[in-house]
Amino acid sequence: MNQQPAYKRLKQVVFFGIIALLCIPMIQHKFRFFEEKPLNGSFELSSKPKLTKESWFSGKYQEGQDKYITDHTGFRPAWIRIYNQWNYSLFNIAHASGVIRGKEDYLYEESYINAYYGADFLGEQKIERITADWKSIQDTLKEKGIDLVVILAPGKASFYPEYIPETYKRPRTGNTNYEVFKKQFHKHAVTYIDMHSWFESMKKESKYPLFSKTGIHWSAYGQFLAMDSLSKFVSKRCKTETPHLVLETIVESDKPMLGDDDIGRGMNLIVGIPDLKLAYPRFHPNRKPKKDDPKVLVIADSFYWPLFNSNCSNFLFNGGKFWYYNEQIYPASYTKATLVKDQSLDQKLKENKVVFLLITDANLHKFSFGFIEMACAEYGIKK
Repeated sequence: MNQQPAYKRLKQVVFFGIIALLCIPMIQHKFRFFEEKPLNGSFELSSKPKLTKESWFSGKYQEGQDKYITDHTGFRPAWIRIYNQWNYSLFNIAHASGVIRGKEDYLYEESYINAYYGADFLGEQKIERITADWKSIQDTLKEKGIDLVVILAPGKASFYPEYIPETYKRPRTGNTNYEVFKKQFHKHAVTYIDMHSWFESMKKESKYPLFSKTGIHWSAYGQFLAMDSLSKFVSKRCKTETPHLVLETIVESDKPMLGDDDIGRGMNLIVGIPDLKLAYPRFHPNRKPKKDDPKVLVIADSFYWPLFNSNCSNFLFNGGKFWYYNEQIYPASYTKATLVKDQSLDQKLKENKVVFLLITDANLHKFSFGFIEMACAEYGIKK
């Protein structure tokens, strides 16, 4: 006779317990009792919509409010991490834009795999036309005392093809943009630096990894080698002793730092992916830049970010600017958006002795990021 009331009380406890659990995210959203670790990655949380007569009757307010509540629900980052970990661990799915899980937990972005297999190949004739236009610009700038130089940066899939997952492997029967651009550069006498093949040649001999498992860019150690090489190139090209890097020591770490796990962090997992033992050079410039040191402009994709953020561009290139994808100008854009298209191209180029175009193989199908078109229009070069 006493079991029935006890069973009823148990059901009530379970019922109200479920209700309480459902209310916890709402309470956390309202009062923020617990500090939550934000998600990693590039995204923008929606702002609270403004209620107006127009927004109410058009339905925009309701849509905005729904998105705002979803983005700011209590414990949302934790639930996303649980969901991502579940899918990664059990179903081999990476919930990050374009990220592919390779063998032994080597992470890739799909665009680098496409570049390695030539899936984004522009075609030989188009690459030859692009190269011819680039050569015309190079010759025009040379007459103005400016060296225009291409830097072919390595890509992770071409550096670690052995870890590409089987589902993404395909025969390499055709050409790739890297191979054909390199051939056309030789044909048209274009000045370029091939760090792509240089890194591949160092792969077996390098004491430290040149790419990490959970990063998409060259490792901090690889960046140091690249920047040291570029500073020596500028010194030799400009026939003057420019500042160079002095290596103090190298710190080894089992935990990736300084962006060596950039796509790993962007996956927002509960348990981080173990990486290789990585190296972190500690260095300083041998001297401060002088007024008459060559100034160097770098037009580049994201492979230049870590070099720029380490202040190497400031010390070694005399405060040279970074044109990110030939769009935003840094460091000016840190405080206010400063766009290349709004500048006098000829005036900005004349401020430099060397102009680098640094581009990885995954972006070769977008070669020059529009710089060719801008320069041809500026100097009246017929394409």
